[in-house]
Amino acid sequence: MENNIYAISYKLRRELQRKILSITGIVLLFFLIISLIMTFIIFPVANKSDSMSPDIPAGSYEFVTPLLKTPARGDVIFMQNYDGARVSPIKRLLRTMALFVTFRKWQPFEETPVLGTRPVLRRVVAVPGDTIYIDRYVVFIKPRGEKHFYTEYEVTNSRYIPKIIVPPANWDSDFGAKASIQQITLGEDEYFVLGDDRLSAADSRVWGAVKQGQFIGKALVLYFPFNKFKFL
Repeated sequence: MENNIYAISYKLRRELQRKILSITGIVLLFFLIISLIMTFIIFPVANKSDSMSPDIPAGSYEFVTPLLKTPARGDVIFMQNYDGARVSPIKRLLRTMALFVTFRKWQPFEETPVLGTRPVLRRVVAVPGDTIYIDRYVVFIKPRGEKHFYTEYEVTNSRYIPKIIVPPANWDSDFGAKASIQQITLGEDEYFVLGDDRLSAADSRVWGAVKQGQFIGKALVLYFPFNKFKFL
């Protein structure tokens, strides 16, 4: 005689099938919700360089939201510096769908990044309409409509501490990220971004002004290491 109760009871088999389908549906729904959140609302980013130290050290993790792509002065943005033509809107849509179904692990139709760089965290120090110059790593900004220049700390509500180390006497200040740049005025869709490590970070001193379309999202919070938790 058959000992498997599910083999002899149609009702129990149907109940078991419904339970399996329910559990499978709940698991799929859970992953769908997580994927939606990580694609369109918030996702984690690992910062692997010292370019944003001391506020954002290497080895830290941040939450970034793609919902906020119009930054103010002082905001930390997650961006990619692209080189050459951008992809078409259709390919961007397909890329978004691929990011959604793969939990941001696969990104087709990726634009060619400058110097092969990966997306990076950088601080916005000047926004469209600002006039800016840098003198020995100190940033001076004249906002649109203003008559006078101010230091970057006077025109932002953000609190951050750039890493400015006096270089050796024989340091070539024109090598890499320049210590000083001439006065420039940003256009309607131009932002000036800097790494907090002003001595060595690659940023707008090397790339020039960047476009809003290069911003992937705004960094909201540093959540790991836990003892360095802070809102950005």
